Amino acid sequence: MNVTQLCPQVSVKIDQALKKMLKGSVPVISTDMLADLMCCESNWFILDSREFTEFEISHLPDAQWVGYSDYSVLRVLGIPKDANVVVYCSIGVRSENIGEKLLASGFTNVRNLYGGIFVWANEHKRLIEQNQKATLALHGYDRNWAKLLDHHVDCILTK
Repeated sequence: MNVTQLCPQVSVKIDQALKKMLKGSVPVISTDMLADLMCCESNWFILDSREFTEFEISHLPDAQWVGYSDYSVLRVLGIPKDANVVVYCSIGVRSENIGEKLLASGFTNVRNLYGGIFVWANEHKRLIEQNQKATLALHGYDRNWAKLLDHHVDCILTK
């Protein structure tokens, strides 16, 4: 099954960007599959590989921040190497890089969220703030990437 069949809800613009930028080095999971797993199974570790300022504005429920530019394997020491792990970022490029690092350090079941938090938010899936309250706010990364967000998302830029 190709990625487009796996993730039909991804916007054309995001899909085009990912086809150019992803290496395919980490298996992907769709936002719908992850939402189903989060609803029914609690044995998944969800890792946010964005910068901390992005994470502070909003993130997926139960996500653990691991960072990107200052990522350290020390942030995942409590996660068993055979655990089910999903890594995400804005659309999936930074999370693929962190997924590669996790695989290289011995993790065996790592998935990259295809379309990342942007597709998650565009689909009206739940985002939370630091205080665990639901929010529609999302860090847009920069002005160009922010164009990939639907109008219902409250896009915040700090750059």
